[in-house]
Amino acid sequence: MVTPPRLRTATVVATISIASAASAASTQVALWNMDETFGTTMHDSSGKGNDGTMNNVVTSGGGFVFDGSSSYVIVPNSPTLNPGTSNFSYTVQVQTNVMPASGKDYDLMRKGLSTTSGGEFKVEIEYSGGIGRALCVIKDGGGKSGSVTGTTNVVDGALHTITCTKKSDRVVLKIDSLDARKKYVTLGKISNTAPLLIGARTSTVRDSTNDWYAGTIRSAGLSVG
Repeated sequence: MVTPPRLRTATVVATISIASAASAASTQVALWNMDETFGTTMHDSSGKGNDGTMNNVVTSGGGFVFDGSSSYVIVPNSPTLNPGTSNFSYTVQVQTNVMPASGKDYDLMRKGLSTTSGGEFKVEIEYSGGIGRALCVIKDGGGKSGSVTGTTNVVDGALHTITCTKKSDRVVLKIDSLDARKKYVTLGKISNTAPLLIGARTSTVRDSTNDWYAGTIRSAGLSVG
């Protein structure tokens, strides 16, 4: 079991940070504050009804703790979670000091796999050069993809906000208030029937290949438009 590091920021700050990741013209379609203290339901505060089900997740009232071997949250597919041809942005707030093994990564949030019809989007932490780097990958239904890898070590025990954004001509990765990194690419429609997973690659695989996250996720969200 991973012991959550001491959190430095109040939960309300986390909520505001995630919500403000959406631009004035976008619509928040999922906002998971992860402030539950009991039960197995992760409530969506956006009003769109995208609640999730927790599996082996420890609730602390200030984030969910994932054990690195069996913890995940699954959110059923819904039309609001499929951005189609629209611009969109998804954000997670993470805090961990547990580094992925060499050649491995942690899945923080994903909808679809590389083989999924209709495309996929995901954000990971991958081991690279001795540090944990954030990685955004967005792939459209035609197989065209854009990916951006950060340079900041996000596996240092501090709270980090990771935001992936798909714009009309680029994919952008932003970590905290640091300058964004980008990949120029024009992507088509992204819409699949897969559930949205937090903390793991799939809800069925039970071995080391499932990219299990070890640490705390404070909040997450998705906005479209």
